[in-house]
Amino acid sequence: MAKLEVKLDDEIAGDIGTSLDTLTKGLPSVSRSKKDGLKYAERVQFSFTNVPRPIKDMFVEEAQRRGITQKELLFHCLRAGGIDVPEAIEVDGRRR
Repeated sequence: MAKLEVKLDDEIAGDIGTSLDTLTKGLPSVSRSKKDGLKYAERVQFSFTNVPRPIKDMFVEEAQRRGITQKELLFHCLRAGGIDVPEAIEVDGRRR
């Protein structure tokens, strides 16, 4: 009977040098690639300095009046300006 040798090392010997993590990584879905690209993108601080207090207060009041967060209101304003931004819940990094 033939003897079977099993190597549990995660690095492939030889010129290939590809790890199991790379081999098993899933392929992106074409239909979800933009949304997932935004959802899993690096997070950065987004703020404006030296905005007049009345403008900031109006922004906060409008978000409260609509019952949405300030981020959702910002996304709404960007969409109204013609920028293709998905709904906030679709790119929420907390729901990864």
